[in-house]
Amino acid sequence: MYRRTAAALATAVTAGALALGTAGTAEAVPGTGFYARSNHASYTECVDAARRGYHIWGPVFFCEPFSADRPDIITLWVRY
Repeated sequence: MYRRTAAALATAVTAGALALGTAGTAEAVPGTGFYARSNHASYTECVDAARRGYHIWGPVFFCEPFSADRPDIITLWVRY
């Protein structure tokens, strides 16, 4: 019974978000444990900063555009 109720609620929330047009506006966020560390002007600058901070957050990091609207800003995501 609980699963049916949860599934119905999730369907209703998704339908509401689609109707309001908010479903496609959210930006993607990395998985659990990743944090936005800093923003950079280029991908090379971002990777350089990540490598310099290796002793703080380790080898797990990635660089990606801030958003679809601002591809000129590169965000460094790290995992502590």
